[in-house]
Amino acid sequence: MRALLVLLSAVFLLSACAKEVQLVSTPSDIDSTVVEEQASVELRLSKADLLRFTDVEEGIWKEARTAGLIKVCNKILNKDLIIIPVAGVPSLGGGFGEYTESGVLTTETDPETGDIIQSFMVSAKFSGDLALGGQILTLEEDRFIAGSSDVAYAMLYQAVPDTMPGHVVIAEEAKELGKSFLRVIGMAEIKQVKQGTVALPKEQGGATGTLCTLEILVSNREIESGDRIFLMNVDVAALEPGSTLAEGEPETVVVLPPSSDKVQEPSETK
Repeated sequence: MRALLVLLSAVFLLSACAKEVQLVSTPSDIDSTVVEEQASVELRLSKADLLRFTDVEEGIWKEARTAGLIKVCNKILNKDLIIIPVAGVPSLGGGFGEYTESGVLTTETDPETGDIIQSFMVSAKFSGDLALGGQILTLEEDRFIAGSSDVAYAMLYQAVPDTMPGHVVIAEEAKELGKSFLRVIGMAEIKQVKQGTVALPKEQGGATGTLCTLEILVSNREIESGDRIFLMNVDVAALEPGSTLAEGEPETVVVLPPSSDKVQEPSETK
């Protein structure tokens, strides 16, 4: 009899473990946490690099933004961050999806190479608020998966950035935890927001929103249709020479000319 009870207990335990983890709190009970991260970069540009820019100052800011966001995203990805999507939370207020540049460029010149050097602090923050969210609709050239530098088309459910560029984090369903949980797997830049409203078929939920074009900046897993996106606030701050940085020495970024080599796909699959 004792052996039978032990066997039944084991069966019930295995059955419970096999069930999907459920979200026990209602959205109104959850404080949608704002995730914030920052990274410093030291941008080094040669005279040849500067000649590639139609507008030199604009080109410097763009290179700093891209390099800094890739570093910020890698720091977030290293945390294996899980977020819970939540319907709009009033305490968050507005202001998400903004891109700002602050400070003044005060470049230095390397006396040996002639390269110009400028340090930046790049900051980003986002929330799992569905009002600031959307989803990947399709990938360029009818591909099934995408990685860094690829183009994707997405829908923003409600909020749309007022100015370009905008930025989003990309998240996939954390299948081992259940549909209520998302894992952050990448970051993308919004290149264009289309006019008009698009809608999903009823069998796919029937959601409506605004169509936009994304360029994927970095990802550690394959990105697919149906993955979620959430708008970010991004600030790129130019630092004065000799500024003390809280996170230590900045990473030096040497800008290389555009390459035609094929981008390596993410190593992990879903």
